Amino acid sequence: MRSLAMLFVLVLAGCTTGSDGSPVTSTGPTSSTTTSSPPASPVTSVPVTSTPPARPNTKVHLRALQSDGSEWGIGMPIILFATPAPTDSTEFTKNVTVTVNGEPAEGAWYWEYPSADEKKAHTIQAHYRPKEYWPPDSEVKVELNLAGKSAGKGLEYDGKLTSLDFTIGDAHISKVDASDLRMTVYDDNEVVKTVPVSLGAAATPTFNGTKIVMQKGEQDPKTGALRKNGTVLMCNPQGGYCNDPVPWSVRITNSGEYVHAAGWNTHIGERSTSNGCTNLKPADGEWFYKFSNLGDVVEYVGTKGEKMPPLDGYGDWNIAWPVWQRGGELLNH
Repeated sequence: MRSLAMLFVLVLAGCTTGSDGSPVTSTGPTSSTTTSSPPASPVTSVPVTSTPPARPNTKVHLRALQSDGSEWGIGMPIILFATPAPTDSTEFTKNVTVTVNGEPAEGAWYWEYPSADEKKAHTIQAHYRPKEYWPPDSEVKVELNLAGKSAGKGLEYDGKLTSLDFTIGDAHISKVDASDLRMTVYDDNEVVKTVPVSLGAAATPTFNGTKIVMQKGEQDPKTGALRKNGTVLMCNPQGGYCNDPVPWSVRITNSGEYVHAAGWNTHIGERSTSNGCTNLKPADGEWFYKFSNLGDVVEYVGTKGEKMPPLDGYGDWNIAWPVWQRGGELLNH
């Protein structure tokens, strides 16, 4: 917000006065010997300035997606929501530190407007990730010394979020290869299972790239509880169905890609026929649902789709590290 200094000039009207203070009028001399008091020095106009009180800076509030004490997979970025959106990240970068097991993390912040609605609401996200995935079974701590610090002209952080502590679990990485329609699942670098898949059909291809487990199952809006068996009600208007219950569903993009059980698909492991999701046989779908944690990694290669858009979920790892280090939407830090 801009603080405007306003200048008011008050011009004082001046008149010449006699020795007794009464106004003097000139009528001409009455005789050659008549004298009069010399006129007083004229009063000059004096500019008077008035500065209104400075407007207080607008407070920027931060909240975290993670909560203290929570556990996440090795691919989960730290996500902070800032409202209203900062315009300068200089003080943020200087005064926020991230450590892993007590040591400085080798990472960087990247500012994102993830959706039109959030941009319209003046909300921006700050994401943090290391150059490589988080080390498994580690402790992450974020310290935010931001109270009163500038977030841009007319903006300052309210300082209510001062720290964040969470842990990283086992290294779950699933690798999906479209060339042989197989998904190989690793736990701390050891193969624990290889299962057949069916990916997106030619008209609805699956994205390539690195995706992160965002959600398991779905809440029933009527009760607030998760639906039974990890069920999600899925829609595909082009396919002629909506609100179809699909069990053991693990969400990996905002746009609607899931890894899920698909008992109706008789082509799993043979050819790709889905609407973009990764279809598994029912038993494999249930196993994968129970194995997965939020923040786990699912990597795709060889599909006929484009690379996953970075803002379509937690696609942070699809941004090259040199680009990530530049900071995204706020490049002035």
